Amino acid sequence: MQKNEEGESVILTLKIDKIEPGNYRARVLEGREELDEFGANGIAAAIRQCSQAQMPDLSGFHIWYEHVCAGTIPMSNMRIDPEGIAQRLMTLHGALKG
Repeated sequence: MQKNEEGESVILTLKIDKIEPGNYRARVLEGREELDEFGANGIAAAIRQCSQAQMPDLSGFHIWYEHVCAGTIPMSNMRIDPEGIAQRLMTLHGALKG
């Protein structure tokens, strides 16, 4: 990863989709470009895995679960509280079902 034109840190997107209970697909995106895809056994597990990314200038992720977004989350928060972020996403998902 390189810094953007303004010299700011990079923020990627983590999109998590439920395939079935205990089986989630996570995709890491930079804009529309998919950088990685992996499976996880839960939302918190996907967040935890991304929090371990070793990319220069990466400062955080926009974290989505299906159609809802928890916001832009710093790497440090992803490491400290992946379960809390996952719970926020589940609460939003339940409240905003289409």
